[in-house]
Amino acid sequence: DAGHHRRGKELLDTEDSDFFRCKQASRKSCCGPENAMKRFGDKDKVAADECYAQVAEKFATVTATTPKQDLFSAEAVKITKKKQFCLHECIGKKNNLLTEDGSLNKTFIADYAMKSVFKEQWQKQVGQKALDKCLEETYIPWPAKNKENVCNPVYVQFQHCLWLQYESNCPANKIKITKKCEKTRNRYRMQKSTSN
Repeated sequence: DAGHHRRGKELLDTEDSDFFRCKQASRKSCCGPENAMKRFGDKDKVAADECYAQVAEKFATVTATTPKQDLFSAEAVKITKKKQFCLHECIGKKNNLLTEDGSLNKTFIADYAMKSVFKEQWQKQVGQKALDKCLEETYIPWPAKNKENVCNPVYVQFQHCLWLQYESNCPANKIKITKKCEKTRNRYRMQKSTSN
């Protein structure tokens, strides 16, 4: 379990760290008929649209000075990560899931998740377990020496934790059996579907 929290690594390292690799928007669920976690906290995407514009503006000067061929350079990868952290922090704040400094608004998140995300009884059981763990998890803060365009990266890490816990504790009869899902389970060493 400590594996996906590589504490020794700096947050903005170019190494494709787990919690970043799995961007929330594209993360698929292999547990149950619907993707319960999709657009967590922003189902109608209202905040997302506003936040995309804000983050784009915030980073406009940085992006303008990056030549096209450098898009995959170490620096460009760091900027992309920063943008993700800033975007999710903005969405979280607009939906009251985060406090003013970008830390988790725990009571609100738990309430929101149990009412709007985990609707069926089995989801509530799995979801509660995930919330208990992820709301108390210690997340990696923004590197102190990095002073430019600072955002709180906690929300991205929290969402990844929640997704991982939810998927990892999926009841056997709710596990989707597709090639993609088997691949995801192998990658994160989750329990396999019973057909294997």
